[in-house]
Amino acid sequence: MRNPRQLLTLFGMFSLLAVAFIPLLVGYGIYEIYSAQVTREAERDAVAVGEAISEQERGTLLAPGPAGRLHVALAEKDFEAFDGRMRRFLRLFGIYKIKVFALDKRVIYSTDRSIIGAVDSDNVKLHRVLTTGEVSSRLESKDTVQDLQGERRFEVDVVETYLPIRAGDAVVGSFEVYVDVTRARDKIYKVVGLSVAVLAFVLTAVFAGLYVPVRLGMLQLSRVEGELHASVAVDTLTGTRNRGDLLGRIREEHARMARGRLRRSAVDTLGFAMIGVDHFGSIDEKYGSPAGDQVLRVVAERLKRNLRAYDVIGRYGGAQFLVLLPDATLKETRDAAARMHDAVRSAPFDANGSLIRVTVSAGIACAGDPKDEVLAAIGRAEEGLRKARGAGGDRVAWM
Repeated sequence: MRNPRQLLTLFGMFSLLAVAFIPLLVGYGIYEIYSAQVTREAERDAVAVGEAISEQERGTLLAPGPAGRLHVALAEKDFEAFDGRMRRFLRLFGIYKIKVFALDKRVIYSTDRSIIGAVDSDNVKLHRVLTTGEVSSRLESKDTVQDLQGERRFEVDVVETYLPIRAGDAVVGSFEVYVDVTRARDKIYKVVGLSVAVLAFVLTAVFAGLYVPVRLGMLQLSRVEGELHASVAVDTLTGTRNRGDLLGRIREEHARMARGRLRRSAVDTLGFAMIGVDHFGSIDEKYGSPAGDQVLRVVAERLKRNLRAYDVIGRYGGAQFLVLLPDATLKETRDAAARMHDAVRSAPFDANGSLIRVTVSAGIACAGDPKDEVLAAIGRAEEGLRKARGAGGDRVAWM
């Protein structure tokens, strides 16, 4: 990612998403684990109850059929006594309701008397236990359920377990047992809620603690990146743009002009001024390289002071500078070049303690047509510079 600030924004977004979703996912996992544990424990209790009833009430619930095979049946004369025993027994295990199914899926007994005799033909879980003998349980929330005392209970959580009634190896019926797990579910909700809150707090604290050093690091990285970019784009001696960055900026301006994005009131031209220090080789040879470097720095400063805020100047090579003047006509480019020319020669230069007179020559050109290649315009400016120097220097010329 090129912009460190974008990375910081991405880190902030990731932190918010993590604080929002990780606790929820963890909470969901905890809920599923505890719910499965509650279901297993309730199923175990239901199986134990069913096995105990099958053992103790075998003589009451099983009767021989026409072919001599045992089947689930409850004689009318045994009903009240059996019902009383069931209610006393089941109350000890927190069971709300129990059903006894015959092999034909008919309810032959239930603590809810209103459903006795009903046939639950579409019950998939009942069909499975009657055909395979597998125990099947599921955790459900009931809007209303009738307890062993015949009272209605609302918003109740139960584990509904189907388990087989066997006569030897044969499945002859099924129990359906409702085990009350409301209190256990309430505890699960409290544990999940507390876990989610604690984890959200911890993650918030962790990411908030990380955000500060990450932000400082990103800001420092952004600063270093800016400094590095500046060091690459700037000529270290004169403080102006280097040639590569300057040509890139020129291409950007030319593309902007070609797209017609300049203001209608503006002049759709790019002005160029190629400026060279006159007789720089002699200065360098006579006063030394440090003095020559100082001359270039001062020339650059005087040129920049006479430019508009949006004009661009760069060191084109050696002792030559190229100035880009957006929205400038040839006359305006000539006037700007004249100002820069006069600024350089306005005061002497200090060369190792000696005051010397330094002058510059300038060649100017304009790219007025979007189809006009900027390199061609720069070439015309260079020709203008050669023309000025050929005429003795210390002047502005154009082709």
